[in-house]
Amino acid sequence: MGSFFSGDAGDDEEEEAKQLDSWRPQSESQQLANLRKKRDKDKASSESSQDESGQSESQDGGSSAGSNEDSVEGDSVDGESEGKEASEKSDKESEGEESEADSEGGDQADMMQKQRDAKRKKKIVVRMDFEPLLSLHEPLAAIVEEPADLFASRNKHKGGSKRNAEIAAIEDAQHGNRRKAKMAAEWLIDMGLDDCILKELAQAIGEDPDELKYALIQSARFTVDEDGVVRRTMLQKIFDVMESDMETFKEVLDKLVLELQEEERIVENQMRDAIRTSMGELRVKMAQDVELLEHVDLEAEAAEARAEEKESRAKEKEMKARRKGKAGEEEEGASSSDEDGDFSMNKEAERRALAFRRVQVQKKIEDFLRLYTKGQNLIKISKGKKYHRRVYIDTVKKSLVIQGATGPKLYAFAKMRDVDMDVRTTPEGRVENLVVCAIENNGRITKELTLCFPDHAKANQFVNCVTLFSAALRPQRGMK
Repeated sequence: MGSFFSGDAGDDEEEEAKQLDSWRPQSESQQLANLRKKRDKDKASSESSQDESGQSESQDGGSSAGSNEDSVEGDSVDGESEGKEASEKSDKESEGEESEADSEGGDQADMMQKQRDAKRKKKIVVRMDFEPLLSLHEPLAAIVEEPADLFASRNKHKGGSKRNAEIAAIEDAQHGNRRKAKMAAEWLIDMGLDDCILKELAQAIGEDPDELKYALIQSARFTVDEDGVVRRTMLQKIFDVMESDMETFKEVLDKLVLELQEEERIVENQMRDAIRTSMGELRVKMAQDVELLEHVDLEAEAAEARAEEKESRAKEKEMKARRKGKAGEEEEGASSSDEDGDFSMNKEAERRALAFRRVQVQKKIEDFLRLYTKGQNLIKISKGKKYHRRVYIDTVKKSLVIQGATGPKLYAFAKMRDVDMDVRTTPEGRVENLVVCAIENNGRITKELTLCFPDHAKANQFVNCVTLFSAALRPQRGMK
C-alpha cells in the first residue's frame, strides 16, 4: 500500500512539472534539448518493446515443443520458420517506427537551427529622429535680410583694392558682352534679318559660337533656342527703333507698334518690363510732365565715376596731409618748451635702470660661479655617445674644465664663438636640454662641445653666463 501511494504522488509531481513546462517560455537551446530527450526516450522504448517480443516468442516456442513431442519433424520445422518470420516482421516494424521518430526529431532540430541562423543574420535598422538643437520659439523683433543681400552688403562700407578689382572685372565682362551683342545687332540690320542661325552669325562677326551664345544671353538683348536660332528681345528692338539717346516714351512706343503690328497696351507692358531688366541701359525720366526714355552708355558712365572717385580720394589725402602737418606743428611747439625738463629726467631714469641691470647681472654671475667652481655632474655627448662628466670653471685660467677619464680638458672662454641651446625629445619620450659651444681656432670653428642638462632653467643660465664671459674675453677685431 505504501508503495502504491508513493507511486501516485510521483505521477502527480510529474504531471505538475509537465504543466509548468507547457506554459513556461523556453529558449531555443532548451527546445533543442527537449527534442533530443524525446528522441532518445522513443528509441529506448522501441528497443525495450523489441526485447519483450523476442522473449515471449522464445517462451511460446519452448512450450509448443514440449507439448508436441510426438509430432513429425516437418511440423517442427514449419513452426520454427513461422516464428522467425514473425520476429523479423516485428524487427522491421520497430526499425520503421524508430527511423520515423528519428526523422521527425531531426527535422524539428534542423528547423530550429535554421530559425536561429535566420535571426542571427537578420539586420535590424533603427531610425532615430533628433530635434534641432537651435530653434526659434518666439518671432523675431526685426526682419532678417536674405543671405544674398547680407553677402552683397557685407563689404559695402569697406574699401580695398581687392573689392575694386572684382567690381572692375565684372564690369569689363558686361561691357564685352554688350559689345558682342551690338556687333550682332548691326550685322542683322545690315542683312535685313529678324533672326538667324548662331553658327552663321558667329562666322560673320568672327567669334566662337559658344562664347557668342553666352554673351548674347547675358546681355539680355537676344535669345538663343535649342535649334541655335538667334532672335531679338524687346530690349534690342527698342535700341533698333531709337534714333537718338533721348526720345519720348510715346514716340518709341508708336514705332514699336508700327513695326510689330500688335496692340499698344501689350507693347507698352513689354517695353516697361524690358526697361526694368535692362540693368540701367534704359532709364525713364520726367520733364514737364513728359515721359522720356534715355539710352545710357554704361561704359562712359563707369569711366566718369572712376575719375570722380579718384579725384575725391586725392582730395581726401591732401586734406589728411594738411591736418597731419598742423597737428605736427602744434606738437612741436608744445614739446619744445618741455624738452629741457624731460631730457634731464630721462637721463636720470636711464642711469638708474642701467645700475639696476648691472646689479642683477652681477648677482646671476656670482650664483653661477658659486655653483660651477665646486663643479656640476653633467652629461657630455660625443659622436652619439653619452658620458657622465664633472664640469667646473677655472677662474684663473678663464676656462671651462671637463674632468674626463684621461684627465681634465680645458676650453677657454675667449675661443668660444657661439653658445646655443636646443631642446629635443628622445625616442624613449624624454626631453633633453642641450647646450652646444662652438670652439674656434684661428678664426675657424674646429670643435663643438655638447652638454646635456636635466633642467631647462639651468641650461638657460649656463648659456647666458658663458656667452657673457666669451663676449667679454674674446679679442675684438683688429686686435690680437
